[in-house]
Amino acid sequence: MARDYTKYNVEGLGENLNKRKLVFTIVKNYIEKNNPSFEELQNAFPDEVQGSNGVIKRESEVTDPKRFNMREPLKIQNGAHVVVSNQWGENIEDFIKAAIKLGFEITKSSQVDIAADPKIGILKFENFNVGTMNAFLEASNDDETLMDQIDEEIESCLDNDPKYYIISKLMDKLGYGYDQTEILEYFQFADDEFELKDMLSEESLLSRVIQKEGLENTKITSKSDDFNLNFAGYFIVALELLVYSEDNEMLAEFIVSQSASDIEDEYNVEVTGEGDWIADLTEAIIHHVYGFDIQDYEGECDIDGSNFGTTMTMGYDYHAYAQEIIDSLI
Repeated sequence: MARDYTKYNVEGLGENLNKRKLVFTIVKNYIEKNNPSFEELQNAFPDEVQGSNGVIKRESEVTDPKRFNMREPLKIQNGAHVVVSNQWGENIEDFIKAAIKLGFEITKSSQVDIAADPKIGILKFENFNVGTMNAFLEASNDDETLMDQIDEEIESCLDNDPKYYIISKLMDKLGYGYDQTEILEYFQFADDEFELKDMLSEESLLSRVIQKEGLENTKITSKSDDFNLNFAGYFIVALELLVYSEDNEMLAEFIVSQSASDIEDEYNVEVTGEGDWIADLTEAIIHHVYGFDIQDYEGECDIDGSNFGTTMTMGYDYHAYAQEIIDSLI
């Protein structure tokens, strides 16, 4: 993935703006000056400038809030509210062309904020822990200046390496969104949930991550940050594809099959002394990204192994757990 840390200046409006702030600042200024109707605003910033989601959308019509700046709706003519897309990558060039036609003066900034190396920034990725990171982001949410800095750093991290996708998913809950096009190309699977199910019945998700990241000869532990970050991305993408089968038994088995014990004989995976830390990581991802804690699902559940070869009796009701995840994502 090509790195792009370009920031922009808009004459009279702001300096050193990242892509999303550039778009929001210009749309907001246009509304304040012109008090347009929704149709007039769309004519000024046509949908095709952004792509599939459009530049602006009526707040009441948003079906995927992660792709729009829901924290800052803008009032237009007749008291209606619109929100601005936060999905900007290469398409920023088309937006800039549209804005220039409207009279905005835009130049590229020579200043670059946030070092390209994420290890020396605000976010700490050593001994990465989903719960700890989530707690830090939620605790920082009331500090607008700090959150702007974190937002900048996450964007730079994603430009540097899509393995940081899990962090952007945690930020989604706080109203921040990131362009996922190139990220999802990195964590690519089959085109639909049925092909993915067949793929994962032949090769486990864990094996796929280890092989794709070249970790076959590396000792993998709960502190293996490259594995943990990459696994989180692959798991999220696979889960969000598999939910469309609307099969809670299959999804429950998929979740349970993410286990260190399933691959300890094949790879150098540490199990002794840490318990099943991959299962713990899986449940932490679901808890902090989607809001479902397995501890809330009392009761046993039999996994019959018909989908991914994992046959177990679990101490929690993974079928109900999986069904709630399906209901929340579809």
